[in-house]
Amino acid sequence: MASDAEEVDPEQFEDLPSTDIETELHVHFGMAGSFPLRLADLFFANDGLHIAEYSYITPMFGLGTKKHRREASAMQDVYDVHGLDEVLLQADAVYWLNYEAIDRVVLHRGGYLGRPKLTVYPVDETARSHAYRLHENDDADALAAALRDVAADRPFDVVVESGSGFDPRENVERFFS
Repeated sequence: MASDAEEVDPEQFEDLPSTDIETELHVHFGMAGSFPLRLADLFFANDGLHIAEYSYITPMFGLGTKKHRREASAMQDVYDVHGLDEVLLQADAVYWLNYEAIDRVVLHRGGYLGRPKLTVYPVDETARSHAYRLHENDDADALAAALRDVAADRPFDVVVESGSGFDPRENVERFFS
């Protein structure tokens, strides 16, 4: 998908302050919620998991006009040009989880009727879990392998399951947390 953004030379921004966070795996274009939907990117980095929620989409006026695709593409451009620091600054909400605080990351493969779903479960069972339908990553096997690489020397597990991962009780609990 071609971007309407003006070409920018990344070298123009080399002197800006940086947190020096190194991204190990970027999971782009996740979507969460029911109304409004929230777009998010997940960054498994050297210092933990950063989740950047950056746009709110309504089903009728957002999905119908493909706003979700434009917003996700624009955030990818921000990441490509300016890096993680700028994504975190532009996001509407940012969650950071130390890897010690993550119990497991569950990847549901999706299937004929559903997109893949990635859910991050905290060690503290009273804390909020984070779940996102993935709208750009269609290769669940490659994503599972990349997640396992990130988790290799870390205290959380990666679980890969078949199906859509739809659990009405869990979804309602997440909505009200």
